[in-house]
Amino acid sequence: MSLSLNSCLLLHQLLQGVSSRLWQGIRAYRWSLMIGLGSLLLWQAMGMWGWLPITVPTPWQVALALRRWHEVLWFHAQATGVAALVGYAAACGLALGLGMLAVFVPPAEGLLYNLAVIVYSVPLIALTPLLVIWLGTGSSVRVVIAAIASFFPIMVGAIQGFKATDEQAQELFQLLSADRWQMFCHLQWPAALPYLFAGLKAAAASAVLGAIISEWTGADRGLGMMMTFALFSFDVPQVWLTMLTSAAMAVGSFAVVSFAEQVCMGRRQA
Repeated sequence: MSLSLNSCLLLHQLLQGVSSRLWQGIRAYRWSLMIGLGSLLLWQAMGMWGWLPITVPTPWQVALALRRWHEVLWFHAQATGVAALVGYAAACGLALGLGMLAVFVPPAEGLLYNLAVIVYSVPLIALTPLLVIWLGTGSSVRVVIAAIASFFPIMVGAIQGFKATDEQAQELFQLLSADRWQMFCHLQWPAALPYLFAGLKAAAASAVLGAIISEWTGADRGLGMMMTFALFSFDVPQVWLTMLTSAAMAVGSFAVVSFAEQVCMGRRQA
């Protein structure tokens, strides 16, 4: 009985915290919300007055397309989201591992940086057809492109963050006879968190966009494929629907990582 009561209290406190954060966010961004709502109303009014070109639908037309295609949209959005998430996780593991290697083996830093720049410089739209030839049109291509798109910001943030330690703090750890691993865990890793989260936030949106780019040139499902079919059938509201859904997924992934940053940095300061 006491265990269930404690669980209910913890759940109540959690819901209170989430609701308070939600209202704080609404108050903080109320002007942005009002501007966005006003923009939608103006957009709809311009469509009713005939001031929009044929390639720009009204918000109401996009809403009707959502009502018509919501099941198909959910089917393709799931594929894109899963591919972006898996690719993002793979990029995080690889980038953090190479960043740690650059810290523990300083001569390797220049080589790793050059390798990352070369990979980042290759246009994804040109790399995707090659991967389709090698890997086929399954989910593996989307995962690889999403990982490549999100790899560079995470690695740069990791290397820069691990190097951003205070020299006096390093000297103090050396005086206390701390080994290399202890210095990394208790000094370099906490100091690198702001840089890491900066890279993770940029990479979160890049992973979604990378997965969609891979779906343009060859995929069996995904938002990119849905967008391509809508484009060739000249279904303008459906094109805008998939485009806005893609943007919402990218912004949502950025917001999730930003929320994780606030939670992590808040606990660290506490």
